[in-house]
Order: sequence, then structure tokens, then C-alpha cells
Amino acid sequence: MSRIDEIDSNHSAEEMYELGREYLDGMNGYSDDGSSETVTMPSTAIKYFAKAAQRGHVEAQFELARMYENGTGCEVDIKKAVEWYTAAASHDHHEAVNALKRLK
Repeated sequence: MSRIDEIDSNHSAEEMYELGREYLDGMNGYSDDGSSETVTMPSTAIKYFAKAAQRGHVEAQFELARMYENGTGCEVDIKKAVEWYTAAASHDHHEAVNALKRLK
């Protein structure tokens, strides 16, 4: 079982979304020389957002759509972007509604 699958079974959609945000936005880390740096891992973020989105977390659905649209942490996939924007828009997420208008 992967760490993400383990988290999926033990944590809420909100907690998975928050982990995705941390991996996308960056966490404080330390380089080999001891200096502080911000570490981002978008390919890991997309996995956490996907878990939260599948459970109906609207912000995760929107972030996942943006990542697919822009190819952040994944290949560009407009079909998946539209799918997740549609899911978020169905909950009146205004930015998702605007994104769908822009993509069509």
C-alpha cells in the first residue's frame, strides 16, 4: 500500500486537499548545504487532489482541473480538465464556471 492510499483510508477529503496544497504551494525544506528552500512536488499534489476530488471536495476538483489544463504535475489533458471543472461548477464554483466558458 502506498502512502497516498494509506492516507486515503485514514484521512478526510479536507485533509487530503490540504496535503495537496502543501505539495503544490511548497513546503519549507533544507538543501544539502543547510540553506532553507521551498520544495514543491506537483506530481504528488495531483494525487492528493484526485483523492479529495473523488470524494466530492469542490476546491480539490477545481485545482485538479487547473493542473490538467496547465500540465502542472501531469501531461496537459483538456478532457480531464473539463471533467473536473464540470464537477466543481455543478457546486456553483464560479471560477470553474468561467473556466468552462473559456474552454468551450
